[in-house]
Amino acid sequence: MKRSGLRFSFTEKSKSDDDKSYWYDIEKELAPEFPKVTFIKYERSSEEVRDSIVIASLDEALDEKGLNSPRGIIVTFASDISSKDIVKVRKIFDKSLLGFIDISKPSLLHIPWFKRIVLESKVLGTGAEVGQGQVHLGKILEQSLGELQRIKKLHEKVVPLRQEKIKGINLFSKFAAGFSSGGEFFDIKKSDSQLLIILTHAQSYVASSIVLSHFEQLQKLSKFNRSNLEDFLEGLINECRDLDLIDRDEPESLQLDMLLLDLKTYQFEGYHFGNGAYFSNGDKLSNENKRALNENFFEEAHYEGSLIRGQKLIFASPGVLQNFQLKKEEGLLAKIIKEQYDNGPREVLNEVFFQLKKNTDEDFLKFDASVIYLEVNSNAVMQV
Repeated sequence: MKRSGLRFSFTEKSKSDDDKSYWYDIEKELAPEFPKVTFIKYERSSEEVRDSIVIASLDEALDEKGLNSPRGIIVTFASDISSKDIVKVRKIFDKSLLGFIDISKPSLLHIPWFKRIVLESKVLGTGAEVGQGQVHLGKILEQSLGELQRIKKLHEKVVPLRQEKIKGINLFSKFAAGFSSGGEFFDIKKSDSQLLIILTHAQSYVASSIVLSHFEQLQKLSKFNRSNLEDFLEGLINECRDLDLIDRDEPESLQLDMLLLDLKTYQFEGYHFGNGAYFSNGDKLSNENKRALNENFFEEAHYEGSLIRGQKLIFASPGVLQNFQLKKEEGLLAKIIKEQYDNGPREVLNEVFFQLKKNTDEDFLKFDASVIYLEVNSNAVMQV
């Protein structure tokens, strides 16, 4: 019976003599995130091997005896490899060659590289040996980008203003699509006692997809606290870091805000990474956090407070700020909120997005933009 999922088939010579558990350790590290990925022994006649990524030693690769695979080839060496041998191997396998691994190094060193291969294989599929992989990938990304932009625009038209009533809270939000890569993701998790809001602004679609995946796991919890919010952030940071999607020197690669509100006491806490801005009853509460998304800055990014009856809390996403900066109108957002907050959520949101889109003929803004407006009912029951 054939196994499902991606397979790596390794020859005996592809392993380090000093560490017989080399590929076992890598498989063990990949298993929690990619349970369908398996490592099998290379057997030339095996049907499973013919549909796997082959891992072979440098000597075996230079021998040229039937190692080709539509999934690709990884070549191993120990400590040193000559430029002459690299050229030979590249000439033999051409587009099938996925790369080289130094097996004299600890196996755990190569985990991020294997993760990237697994993620790319989901998009590329087969076709590496005929050089179609990158062409196929380009077409998929082109189609996906067009489809994503269509969905963004459709969402903006069908849901111009989102409104929810949640136990003493009125929650409003509005979104405008941008054509830059990545984008903004906003979602909530609500229960009888808590409201959790997350908004991220990413520069890549891969990062956005990883955020969605981790937030889906977080939503399975029945109760939230500071500890499990930080567990969520650490898991997200680790995966993005492994895939080189975030960088300590580029805080804008992934910006994130979380707000956890107790629906009995109306006390709140959260994390603020990035250029988004908070306003309360018209006044700005926060400045930009220029720290990159990093576990070392959790304490610095953490905030807390409490709401009272009738209080209005507004969050403008990094994309809102970026679009106003592009129009050279950095101070306009605060002015709108100051002037309009007494008129209610619809007036505030409609005016912000009217000003964002004013004097432009484009269907899209430059950047995705989101505004969240949270209002405590004037007769909300609060636990003291």
